[in-house]
Amino acid sequence: MDTKTYLQQIERLDRKIQNKFSEIAQLKTMATSITVAQKDVNVQTSSDKDRMGSAVAKIVDLEIETNEMICEYIQKRGMIIQQIDAISDTNMYHILFNRYVMMKDLGTIAVEIGYSFKQVCRIHGNALKEFEKMYGEVYLKCA
Repeated sequence: MDTKTYLQQIERLDRKIQNKFSEIAQLKTMATSITVAQKDVNVQTSSDKDRMGSAVAKIVDLEIETNEMICEYIQKRGMIIQQIDAISDTNMYHILFNRYVMMKDLGTIAVEIGYSFKQVCRIHGNALKEFEKMYGEVYLKCA
């Protein structure tokens, strides 16, 4: 895992969590639209006799999975913030924090701090090298 990939874990987990929330909301909508057939009406039955129960079980499983992902997100985010906080150069710190914690693109950061995009890219590259020097042994050995 390279430095960018390591730092992008926050954004990736955030997106995965948001996708799980969307999936749960969709399943809840589907579950509330499941109707129960009346006994005197002859209908073809599906192989799943308790569709509502199955839907609720899937929702519960997804909620548990999402909660586990949130715990992982909080832990990784805290660790990465702590590591970025240790960067002594203010510009490097500011760019890394805004790019990987606040999830802003480099163009937005350049406008906010009044630097050219090219200058922000240069500082970002140097900041990644500095971060790797300080913490590379933690994540570079991971495949």
